[in-house]
Amino acid sequence: MTSNKSGFGPLWVAIGASLWATDTLFRLPIVNQLHPVWIVFAEHLIALSVFIPFIIVNKKNLFVLSKKEWLAAALIGIGGSATATVLFTMSFQYVNPSVSILLQKFQPILTVIFAALFLKEKPSRSFYFWAFVAFCAGVGISFPSFDFSFITKKQLLSSQGALYAFLAAALWSASTVAGKTLLKKTPASVATFWRFCFGLIALSFVIQLFNIPSQSEMLLQTETLRSLAYMSIVPGLIAVFLYYKGLEKTPATVATFVELIFPVVAITLNTFALDLPLNSFQLFCGVIILFAVTMISLPLKKSHSSK
Repeated sequence: MTSNKSGFGPLWVAIGASLWATDTLFRLPIVNQLHPVWIVFAEHLIALSVFIPFIIVNKKNLFVLSKKEWLAAALIGIGGSATATVLFTMSFQYVNPSVSILLQKFQPILTVIFAALFLKEKPSRSFYFWAFVAFCAGVGISFPSFDFSFITKKQLLSSQGALYAFLAAALWSASTVAGKTLLKKTPASVATFWRFCFGLIALSFVIQLFNIPSQSEMLLQTETLRSLAYMSIVPGLIAVFLYYKGLEKTPATVATFVELIFPVVAITLNTFALDLPLNSFQLFCGVIILFAVTMISLPLKKSHSSK
């Protein structure tokens, strides 16, 4: 029997995904001026600063988590919020941002694979076919010339950017599963706080461990601060909060399906606002990826609705 319990959940997910799509407009102009770790560190610091009033009012509720929930929060913050965002930012240095964004749509495929490996959930028969189709399309987006010799420096850098984007997708996929676990009993506001808190702690450790030089002078420039503030508050804090608010009442598999709005809006903005269009073959491969992910997500959505 099918029941509609999601309410406005998918709508909040869609709005959050649309806000994520505006991130590149501000991230790309500073990606070659600042170290990616400092960019993401500043985003987390600004987001947590905005959270100060919330911390004061809700300090008693912040620490009421089980061991499993603490583990999920740490995974989301360290893996999804810190490491994945750094890798995603680094990918911009080597490939068209739209390529990095489209490669993020491997997340539902990776989620199914993780579920099969660790939760013993058997994928549907059609999953393998559509996963293979998506993989081939992903190769086409990353290497439109189909030159795999890796002899030239340019081709090597392109492969590095695609690898960073794919690793970010894998970490965000794991974070989606962890987020659903955390949000079973934890309010979206608390989950959002711990995401940025654990992320900031991880980034501070990385800065010290790898002795990354300070870039305070560049960070404090007015234009840079504006970009960092926007990325932190709009596609960062607000988008993540809305996403978690939607995820509270939306199955993770359905949320992944709704998130398809993200690459569509992002590529449109990148094309017209940044003048960074994909070529015709890459656009074709992008459509194939979105279609393949849709074919994978629909059976999962139907399976959940029938329970």
